[in-house]
Amino acid sequence: MSSRKKTSRSWSLAARLTTWYSLASFILILCATGILYWGLVAILNRSEDLFLEDKVHVLRAILRDRPDDLNRLKWEAVGEVELESSARRYAQFYARLVDENGKNNISTQQMDALLSPTLFTDVVPADAEPSHGTEIHGPQRRSFRVLAAAARVGTSWQKVWVIQVALDRAHDSLLLASYKVWMGAVLIIATIVCPMIGYRIARRGIRPVEEITETARRTGSATLNARIDPAGYPVELAALAETLNAMLDRLDDSFRRLSQFSADIAHELRTPVNNIRGEAEVALSRARSVDEYRETLTSCLEESVRLSDLITSLLFLARAENPGTQLEKESVQVHKELAAVHDYYEAAAGEARITMSIADGHEISFSVNRGLFQRAIGNLVVNSLAHTPPGGTVTLSAYACDSEVRIDVADTGAGIPTEDLPRVFDRFYRVSQARSSKFGSVGLGLSIVKGIVNLHGGRTEIESAVGKGTRVTLIFPTTSGLQDGTRTRHFS
Repeated sequence: MSSRKKTSRSWSLAARLTTWYSLASFILILCATGILYWGLVAILNRSEDLFLEDKVHVLRAILRDRPDDLNRLKWEAVGEVELESSARRYAQFYARLVDENGKNNISTQQMDALLSPTLFTDVVPADAEPSHGTEIHGPQRRSFRVLAAAARVGTSWQKVWVIQVALDRAHDSLLLASYKVWMGAVLIIATIVCPMIGYRIARRGIRPVEEITETARRTGSATLNARIDPAGYPVELAALAETLNAMLDRLDDSFRRLSQFSADIAHELRTPVNNIRGEAEVALSRARSVDEYRETLTSCLEESVRLSDLITSLLFLARAENPGTQLEKESVQVHKELAAVHDYYEAAAGEARITMSIADGHEISFSVNRGLFQRAIGNLVVNSLAHTPPGGTVTLSAYACDSEVRIDVADTGAGIPTEDLPRVFDRFYRVSQARSSKFGSVGLGLSIVKGIVNLHGGRTEIESAVGKGTRVTLIFPTTSGLQDGTRTRHFS
């Protein structure tokens, strides 16, 4: 029994964006409301502290000015406190004066019942300014803001009393509790609304991604012309769309080239196969002599050799385009290799009454695959000999320039029309069907040359003019690097 491996689907991009947006919004709102709550508490505390400090100053002044008249002191102190307390509708104010013996001399109504003198533990010295009060809880957890400060009685500074003042915080507690309720309501609403808004924003934000996905889904071998319109997309997605469009352009070009290549292969393979078949059918149509059979076999062998060469060239081009192809390089002397190619083709050039020569130059050495290097130069020489009329010349030259080695193969042949120059390195491309190759070329020679140069990280250049000749330049880097392409120039 075969078991299917269960794969859990990951969250969609919209769900992830919604979750992160909702979480970020909730945290932001929570922090904002928390900071506002903290600020409100701080403002209320500071406001009450300023009020209590002001009352301590007033009572200190009364004790300083009325040290001997206790009744007058009680009247002014209690009158000041009770007048202030009655004027305050929501926050009741209380005060108590304790003498140097700890006796409660003066206090407002209900203060003794609400706040025991022992609750006032922190006392500000008489010569110090009160800075802030403290919060304590009375009966039934009732909250008060209190402040205790020592005060000198009279100008002799012999007596030191303690002023205890308190402010009922019941109204503040209600205000803060109401704020907490509103803060909770805001957070609940944010928990509901933020995911809704985040989902709409996420869906709107990933709409270009969905359009790109739909375009990619529709793209096939028959619809490689489909493109993505990046107008109105965000910068990042517009760059992605342009990258995908460029990739589709390359795929479309590669597919068209592959289709053309397949058609060319079929055409090129069909010719020798049909020739072999035709020769065999004619030979078998009736009895033949030994010489006739020998002639037929010879013709079939020639076509087989041509077919084998074609397949070998195609396999080489396939390997040359493989990014993982590794080359075994060795240091070679360029002029020595050119001389070897010259000697190999000198007889063929003499038979065609074409002069081959090697231009003088300094000896150059660099690392290259010797066999491929000779094959590239040989293909160019064969091509030049095939299209140079008797009496013409083929010149080989080499020189070093800017960390590059440039190999030139120039001839005084028929030349190539301007419109054909960009395509002469394409597979199976022939400038003219009427231009028959003396060496049985099938249009792969220059393609192989370019493949060899590209394998070495170099590039090819060609310049030509009809009736004047052609010069092909192979440029090999002497340092690491990859440069691919063909550039064309024309004789003036």
